[in-house]
Amino acid sequence: MINPGQQGVNEQEWNDPNNWSGPAYCRCYWSKRDTRLWVPKSNPALGWTINFGHKFGLLTMIGGMAVPFIMAAAGIIAALSVRH
Repeated sequence: MINPGQQGVNEQEWNDPNNWSGPAYCRCYWSKRDTRLWVPKSNPALGWTINFGHKFGLLTMIGGMAVPFIMAAAGIIAALSVRH
């Protein structure tokens, strides 16, 4: 559970426009003071985004992108190794 003081810091950081970059439809969030890995997008109706200032933010993004590539490569290798 987040202590009430940190929850206020997280809220304040999320509301700071300097922590957001990019066009309105694809905003990136970066705050080392915000302890959350996942935060609501600048327009919360659009879902959630990664806090790239969090120590696992970039790793989460890279991991999420790597999984489909690894699965595709494994499928190609498996298909090529099947002997008819």
